[in-house]
Amino acid sequence: MPHSKSFITSRVSVSYYFFFCGLVFSTWASRIPSVKDHFNLNEAQLGGILFMLPMGSLVALPIAGWSVHRFGSKWVTIIATISYGLLLILISQATEIWQLSVLLFFFGFAGDILNISMNTQGLSVQYILSKPILSGLHAQWSIGALAGAIIGGWSMKHHYSTGQHFMLVSVGAMAIALWMFLYMVKDHQHEDSGQKLFTWPGKALLLLGVICFCTAMAEGAMADWSSLYYRQILQDQSKVSTTGYTAFTFAMAIGRLMGDRLIQIFRFRNTLILNGILISVGIALALLLQVPVAVITGYALVGLGVSSVIPIVYMIAGKSRTMAPSAALATVSTIGFTGFLIGPPVIGLIAHETSLRFALILVIILGIIIVFIAGKAVKKNVY
Repeated sequence: MPHSKSFITSRVSVSYYFFFCGLVFSTWASRIPSVKDHFNLNEAQLGGILFMLPMGSLVALPIAGWSVHRFGSKWVTIIATISYGLLLILISQATEIWQLSVLLFFFGFAGDILNISMNTQGLSVQYILSKPILSGLHAQWSIGALAGAIIGGWSMKHHYSTGQHFMLVSVGAMAIALWMFLYMVKDHQHEDSGQKLFTWPGKALLLLGVICFCTAMAEGAMADWSSLYYRQILQDQSKVSTTGYTAFTFAMAIGRLMGDRLIQIFRFRNTLILNGILISVGIALALLLQVPVAVITGYALVGLGVSSVIPIVYMIAGKSRTMAPSAALATVSTIGFTGFLIGPPVIGLIAHETSLRFALILVIILGIIIVFIAGKAVKKNVY
């Protein structure tokens, strides 16, 4: 067993990979308008090309579980990290739309391999430390995303090209990643030899997947529709319409930083129930009281609500006695990821037939579902 100082160093190491993932993704996102202009795309064309990224992520999920189980999260994480950084550079060099589409597919693919492998590594470090750290690790992703947005704004202000911007971020971030690789740990293996890599998930994991689905769908709804709803209630096009969504993302980061401590105090079940309540109450406040301060407050409550759900689901799934941790994570991620894919268009369809205000009631229902199945999901998965 390593010295306690090594434990702390390993936590810093895995924290960096979460930061790296958020940084690289946000770096790409900050330049989407530049890419749109470079290829002279309309909104429909851009939407079709951007859909390649989640498609790559979805295809990667079963492969991620297998590769981490076969080669270990340590090696898969560093390979996926280098691939993610190199693909970011290649995206900036694309000269044809088909090249951009293919690169975005593999960018999403590498990103999700990294997601599963670094979460598996996080669970191994958490096991060594004997205390929850996964929510704090997810907070590092949010901090990395914020850093990427700031660097993106700085690079555009100083007239750096997309290629120069992506090269600067990727090379520097990958160099640190190679250094942090030295402090990663071997994966923890459960004593139960009955774990399988490929098996149909039981009711226990399916319940966790449903919670993950509800949370992802709520988060996707906030990402795609919250700014539009906020602009509708402002009725003043000169004001900044992203203030509400900024409150949501800031509160989500704060919630993740606090999440590990809350889990220690309230345990998994009660924390999940609290999260579901915050999601429902927050969006209800924003829909009932159509004034800016109420909407901003409501969005912040939703951000706190979704903040630690995915880390908790991953922590519980990692305790599975029937599937390897990496496979269990990939299973609940696959179910949950469909929430990101279908959530925004479903809300768009309902909004088209009724109103956006009515469509967002769906988020209230999602929070209520989390509250009602949290107890069963935890009871069936924690031994």
